[in-house]
Amino acid sequence: MKSKKFLIAAGFFATALFGLTFLNSCSGSKIFSQKGTVQNIEYGKDGYTAYLKDKNGKDFDAVISRVRMEKDYKVLKVGDNVALSGDTIHLDNKIRVLVKQIK
Repeated sequence: MKSKKFLIAAGFFATALFGLTFLNSCSGSKIFSQKGTVQNIEYGKDGYTAYLKDKNGKDFDAVISRVRMEKDYKVLKVGDNVALSGDTIHLDNKIRVLVKQIK
């Protein structure tokens, strides 16, 4: 009897995992892209955070990590105009880009 309950539970979890994986693969993951001018830089442990302003005067942050970018890692300077792309986090009505690519 114990093994039957185990098989039912295992089947349930396998079905749930398959369903979640399927739904996640169907959702379109869109990479965020933004252009801006570097206003300030704060260096951290494995990279830095650049504070930028877009052409409309809206501020946004960019986390630029050696780990995330690997060989594409670049050090920006205040005044640089760049196009960034990557995933985003929204904190206090402000966008923070987890940079994957710098152009």
